[in-house]
Amino acid sequence: MSPVDLAQRDGGFAAAVITPLVERHVGDAAFYWTQHDRSVHSPLVDLAELRRFDRLLDAHLDGAQVAGETGWQLALAALARWRGSGEAFVCTVLALGAREPGVRLAATWAIVEQAPERMLRGLIGGLLWVEPHLAAPWVAHWTLPHTPVALQIAAWRALARAPQTLRGDNRLLDEQLASLLAHPDARLRATACRAAYAFGQVSALHTLLADADTAVAAEAAIGLSRAGMSEGAGYLWRSVQRLAQALAHLGGAERGRAEHRLARWVRHLALMAPLGHPDIAPLIDAMPVRLGLLFILHHGDGALLPWVRDHLDDAEAARLAGWVWSALAGRDLVAEGLTQPSQPHAAARERLTDRLDPGLPLPDAAAVRAQHLDLPQGVAGLLGETVTPTRLPGNLHNAPQALRWIAARRIEASGGPPFDTRAHARLQYAALDAWLER
Repeated sequence: MSPVDLAQRDGGFAAAVITPLVERHVGDAAFYWTQHDRSVHSPLVDLAELRRFDRLLDAHLDGAQVAGETGWQLALAALARWRGSGEAFVCTVLALGAREPGVRLAATWAIVEQAPERMLRGLIGGLLWVEPHLAAPWVAHWTLPHTPVALQIAAWRALARAPQTLRGDNRLLDEQLASLLAHPDARLRATACRAAYAFGQVSALHTLLADADTAVAAEAAIGLSRAGMSEGAGYLWRSVQRLAQALAHLGGAERGRAEHRLARWVRHLALMAPLGHPDIAPLIDAMPVRLGLLFILHHGDGALLPWVRDHLDDAEAARLAGWVWSALAGRDLVAEGLTQPSQPHAAARERLTDRLDPGLPLPDAAAVRAQHLDLPQGVAGLLGETVTPTRLPGNLHNAPQALRWIAARRIEASGGPPFDTRAHARLQYAALDAWLER
């Protein structure tokens, strides 16, 4: 293939294509979607920064799209080579926007099915990125029982996140979901638990709390909690314990996926756990330090701040501990001079927190511990204030992604509408504007 080719675009006319430029569009689109996807719990990325990512992502997707068949072939080649979720996302978006999406989706799936644990997330992201009318028919088709399990998972995960737009008036999905909750495959039962809340079928989750599969029990507990029922907290805690114990026997990518799942469960457990409960302190002490900090951030009880202060000089989590302290207290470590002075790279002794928490300041543990704080105890707090329904929308506007996720979950728990902090920034701004109008 020469650097400049004539590509047939979907519009039916030929256009000059500079192959290296299109390759750059494909690669950068995969990169920016990965940044978008990973930002959901970022302490550094806010909605404005997410919008910048998404505008760049859309521009690169447009560049690949207008290249027609050449853009598609380059995207498919990138997926075959790198086998990443970002590349799967790009191929899914280009496929759904084509005149014959079935052919392209089949080619995408032929690669994704070889390692769905690596690439399926990107396929789900693509379904949620395009206009709903493009994705909805394929989502409905992939929920059918004869579909490969991984594709069924992708479809139901997409439906769980966007039921209003992807479900439409397809009531057959309600019957399919009811059957899925009793499916012999635990992966499908766990996925169905995620969708049950969105489809109003949470009553079926009570029996699944006792499921023999750890992930099913955990997802059933989370689904019930989103419906305002906290009875699954004990089951979720046991699932957290089991998965934490299993980590010792895992390695490589499998361990990374398990850690991602464990962090998700801990976030939800922290929101479910009763404030002021006497078992909270021993529960946190039993966790690895980073999970304990994650729990405290999402739980929000100022009474747990001493535990955070105790880990401000922890080699594994000092930077994270400093940020959790800042997020709960509403204090800026850098602006208040509560950080350690930076050292020349050659003289600095790298600690694990430096690699795990890039971009976060290193707290001056002694200076932070000397600060007097009078935070409310026994109630949920964030940024130095008690969490209230009137304050939470402001967090959705201005806070970093990690805190926006907490705000969205607490708004939902107080009876407000679900809010997807992983959606396209344009959709999030539109949803916030609609709230203001109400």
